[in-house]
Amino acid sequence: MSTPFDGASQGGTPRTRLNSVPADGGGGGGGGGTNVDTQRLDEAANALVELRGDTENVDNGADDDCLSASRGLNKHTAGGMAEGGSWATAGSLVTMDVRWGSQVQNLKRLLQDISDKLHTTSGHYTRTEQEERARQNAISTPFG
Repeated sequence: MSTPFDGASQGGTPRTRLNSVPADGGGGGGGGGTNVDTQRLDEAANALVELRGDTENVDNGADDDCLSASRGLNKHTAGGMAEGGSWATAGSLVTMDVRWGSQVQNLKRLLQDISDKLHTTSGHYTRTEQEERARQNAISTPFG
């Protein structure tokens, strides 16, 4: 009886063949390990931290510009302080600035979260590689 694991006999000795891969090699995934460039992970994480800082700066500029525009519109309102004016557009600018600020805070949280995860992943790979090297170095063989 033949099974998918049976290979062709060679010289009277059966050869095993798994998953239809020829017994003489070829095909299939190799025995190589996964290589992770932890430096690239750290560089990406650091770039996200930098982007987060840039986002903060852009948000501060947008805040200043919106408040300045709102004050400018309301300055021409009859009576009262410029901040307490009655232009609907001025109030809408402030509302949009608050909404913008909320979105910026969300973006900054996401950037920080992704950056933290990249740093953590890099650390895990580095630690695992060091542990594996130590384990392999500790293995004694009869060959020296």
